[in-house]
Amino acid sequence: MFPMRNARTALRKRNRGVSLIELLVAILVMGIGVLGITGLQLVSLQNNRSALLRAEAVQLAYDMMDRVRANPTGTPLGMPYSGLALTDTPPASTDCNANNCSDADMVTFDQAVWKCSLGGFNDDNECIDLRTNGVLPPITEQPGLPDGDGSIAVDNATGVVSIVVQWTAQDGAAQSITLNSRT
Repeated sequence: MFPMRNARTALRKRNRGVSLIELLVAILVMGIGVLGITGLQLVSLQNNRSALLRAEAVQLAYDMMDRVRANPTGTPLGMPYSGLALTDTPPASTDCNANNCSDADMVTFDQAVWKCSLGGFNDDNECIDLRTNGVLPPITEQPGLPDGDGSIAVDNATGVVSIVVQWTAQDGAAQSITLNSRT
């Protein structure tokens, strides 16, 4: 009877160390899993931010296309909007919300409001005036895209309006979308 008891005591002593090692392995596996989930969450947040910027860029392109369609002067239709290039500052304009404007005045007003909405020219005097006069919401409510800019071109032969919206992604790469449509 005594030899059995010594065997059980010896077995219990060996099992104590094994449960501590199991616990350490479980903590290690759990830690690796948590790190993996955290990494997936970070990538998901970055992709959501990228999708948000792209959706905003598409919305801004459609906004300008709607402005061109609402004021279809010139031949081909929408031609006065053409020639607004990337890096062009917003043109000086008359507030067409508060004043009666000609079709030409409406073109420069639309271009100025659109360029200021893109976000790359928030410090431009024309954009500051448009925000001060209540034409555009404050920068805190609608800052636009990071380094946002845009261009408008109309093909004389086909009458196709091309609107490009460009911005800087989180990784510093330039991103852009192009919207082509006949007016």
